Amino acid sequence: MDSSEPLYNSRVIDTFLKLLGKRYPHVNVSELLSYAGMKAHEVADPGHWFNQQQVDRFHERLVQMSGNEAIAREAGRYGASPDALGSLRQNLLTFVGPARAYELANKAAANFSRSSILSSRTLGTNKVELIATFREGVREKPYQCENRIGTIESILMMFNYGLPEVEHPECIFKGGTCCRYIVTWESNPAEKLVSIRNYTALLLVIVCVVFILLLPEIAFSLVIPAALVLFLTIALLAEYREKKGLRSILQSLGEPTDKLLDQINSNYSNAQITNEVGHAVSQQTEIDGIIKSVLQILDTRLGYDRGVVLLANQERSRLLFRAGFGQDGAKDEMLRQTLFDLGEADHAGAFVTSFRERKPFLVNSMAEYEEHFPGSSRELLGKLDAEAFLCCPIICDGESIGVLAVDNLRSHKPLLQTDLNLLMGIAPVIGVSIRNAELLETKDRQFNAIVELEKTMCELAVAKETSERYSEDLQLMNEEVKNFAYIVSHDLRAPLVNIKGFSVELRNSLKEISTLVEKSKSVLGDRELQNLEEALGQDVPEALEFIESSVNRMDSLINAILKLSRLGRRDLKLERVDVADIVQSILKTLGHQLEAGKVAVTVSELPTVVSDKTAVEQIVGNLLDNALKYLDKNRAGRLEVTAEPGINEITFKFQDNGRGIAAEDMGKVFEIFRRAGKQDMPGEGMGLAYVKTLVRRLGGRIWCESELGVGTLFCFSIPNQSEPSYTADSV
Repeated sequence: MDSSEPLYNSRVIDTFLKLLGKRYPHVNVSELLSYAGMKAHEVADPGHWFNQQQVDRFHERLVQMSGNEAIAREAGRYGASPDALGSLRQNLLTFVGPARAYELANKAAANFSRSSILSSRTLGTNKVELIATFREGVREKPYQCENRIGTIESILMMFNYGLPEVEHPECIFKGGTCCRYIVTWESNPAEKLVSIRNYTALLLVIVCVVFILLLPEIAFSLVIPAALVLFLTIALLAEYREKKGLRSILQSLGEPTDKLLDQINSNYSNAQITNEVGHAVSQQTEIDGIIKSVLQILDTRLGYDRGVVLLANQERSRLLFRAGFGQDGAKDEMLRQTLFDLGEADHAGAFVTSFRERKPFLVNSMAEYEEHFPGSSRELLGKLDAEAFLCCPIICDGESIGVLAVDNLRSHKPLLQTDLNLLMGIAPVIGVSIRNAELLETKDRQFNAIVELEKTMCELAVAKETSERYSEDLQLMNEEVKNFAYIVSHDLRAPLVNIKGFSVELRNSLKEISTLVEKSKSVLGDRELQNLEEALGQDVPEALEFIESSVNRMDSLINAILKLSRLGRRDLKLERVDVADIVQSILKTLGHQLEAGKVAVTVSELPTVVSDKTAVEQIVGNLLDNALKYLDKNRAGRLEVTAEPGINEITFKFQDNGRGIAAEDMGKVFEIFRRAGKQDMPGEGMGLAYVKTLVRRLGGRIWCESELGVGTLFCFSIPNQSEPSYTADSV
């Protein structure tokens, strides 16, 4: 049998403590209970039971402290005294006479011990046999047999008899199969007087009848009156002794009866309070309202001086102060700021331990607190002026959700096991109500979320429809723009070709005119000849040169537009691209420029991506060429290429220490035909526009950061893919 199984009722230990208080006041009860692993409030609770190990340690230490090895038998006898709790008397004095009490002793014994079964057999008028048979696995000790003998002796003493003679012919501790007791007792004086009265009455009747028959005159004048006086005297004496015994029994029953009535009233009051708590919290649908109702009942109905409720946070990592009563706001704030860490493995205090182990604690002194929670901090208890308190877990569905605690700081009213039992009855009601409130709050949140979701879905449907319409419009516009760019560039090229052709013819014609002028010099005057030479030799050639330059510029711009248009039309081919190889290859082609500008290049580890190789080459080439083109010639160049892998995309960065870009020019960096800063380098302002278009086609984005005179950082991000997962499209 498990040594922790409860076998012995607390009233047995309480009888020992009553004996100590009466006859052994020098014994330190607190030390005795502590050694045995017992608590004072457990002993005071008639519904509590102790295990074999606890009672063995209790008796072992008690013998040492009292110096009486026979104290177990003495305590058994003391259980029948008026000074004891009267629990045994309460169970046995309801029977008429000791014989009947011994006969039904097994029923009374079951209220005190679960270790054995006691049976009885009547052997005579004043003689019974009692047999104690132990349950399987129970290992009682010899002192418990001695205690049982003392209890058997006390049964007769309760009926105002002397000590009975108890024979113990068979004992389980001496090789027997059970413990057998033969109890013999003599009648008490009241019973003897009743017998004398009865026999005297019979004898006097016979004497009176004889005298009436033989000497009637003497019989009526002397014998009968004398017989009546004698009979009445004996009868009165017998009745007096019998009533005296009954009064003693009734007096003995008075205290247990009063205690029983008090217990009944207490149980009724507790049930009423529990019902009141249940009714109060059932009317609340919010957690704060539930806690407020419970604390109000604890304050007004039960009269506790202070009380607090702590609830676990959503992560169940700490206890949080939720509400309290009976103390000022400063102490409430102190509790609110205190970290009750539920993850703390060592040195946990009462609240955390009660929550984690799901069991209550009744602490009646700081010494007892240190015994229960060694190493835990008492700083908070000191600031709260706590000396004795009671805390119990708030449990729902087998899970702790908080802690309820009370104390009597001002009234110093002792906290008992009945208080603990009451709070343990109230705490589950609180737990269920809080859980119901949480479910209601969750239901409301879910309902509101569903309403918001439906609203959002409607908005998304409208937005999707609008987006699809805009997408179709945008696609049409893109196609129109591409077609327009192609048509415009194509249609513009024809007149440019004509202009260029006519300019060539004009030059040829000019040569012929110059030949004719040479032949006609003799005909023209000096003034006319001078004007004609200036027109043919200077003005007309300059005009033709300007026309040809403008035509070439226009042709270059048209080619740029066509190139940009083709970028949006070309199908992308996705493959694994080693960006590091592309960077190194482009840097080799730019080797002369790097050497001339004394540029220090740093290339960090660059990843392999799944993308269009041609597009990546064009992006990287334009950015590197752009960086080298606008280096500051007054200082050594520096160029750094890095990459930052992300969850959904990879970002490539190109940092230089070139001229930089002014803040007012940042807006036109990626626009076509727009150039920022000093225009001392050839170009049409299309390079970064190409880069932006290519990055966008790859599904990425590009941006720029720059400071004039310091340098520029170009960054572009493209999707982070390990395998090809998208198809080519147009922009």
